[in-house]
Amino acid sequence: TELEKRWLKAIFRDPRIRLFTDETDCFPEVEPLFDLGDILIFDKYSDGDPYTDEGYIRNFRLAMDAVRNRYPLSIDTTNRKGSVTHTVLMPEYLEYSEKDDKFRLIGSGNRRAVTVNLGRIVHIEPYDKPYKPSFGKGSKRETLTVRFELVDSRNALERVLMHFAHFEKQAEKLDDERYRVTLTYDKDDETEMVIRILSFGPMVKVTAPQRFADLIKERLISQKSCEQ
Repeated sequence: TELEKRWLKAIFRDPRIRLFTDETDCFPEVEPLFDLGDILIFDKYSDGDPYTDEGYIRNFRLAMDAVRNRYPLSIDTTNRKGSVTHTVLMPEYLEYSEKDDKFRLIGSGNRRAVTVNLGRIVHIEPYDKPYKPSFGKGSKRETLTVRFELVDSRNALERVLMHFAHFEKQAEKLDDERYRVTLTYDKDDETEMVIRILSFGPMVKVTAPQRFADLIKERLISQKSCEQ
């Protein structure tokens, strides 16, 4: 129908569509149902993956093909320090983080599940040698938990539950204003988790583990030093 064509026309204006097809000029006879500028997205990082970059598109399509056809990949990525690390993995699936606006490739490795940020790949190619990961399909990535108390001021509880909606969590009421929240997250996302919890300011206090509380303190000290 014309309505369906207009909806598809709008969807095909999303830059991420290039990851899946080069045929982006669909239904030229109709106007899009909406424009991407009509959608206001808040609480989202601004450094999303470069979806229109030809190198990124090529890497994404190879990763997707490897997931579909079950063959290993040899991947070089840059870490947060700018160093290049090498990984061989058997791809399992691709996941998208709407908050981070990034794609990740999840695969099986020799010691644990491997997570690769697509935007950090500098080289990727099929691995042409026999490869059987000892860390098999369906194995879980390493997860950690953090526990914090919050004061339900200015709808803090509602904001926390919405902010961490896609995480495994528990919330326990302590009294009329205080709650205890326990979150489970991937170990690879620990730095991001520190930043997210810090964004709630004095309404949230980390109570366990002490190692995570120390990370909060280190981050605050680092921020304080930058002000001087």
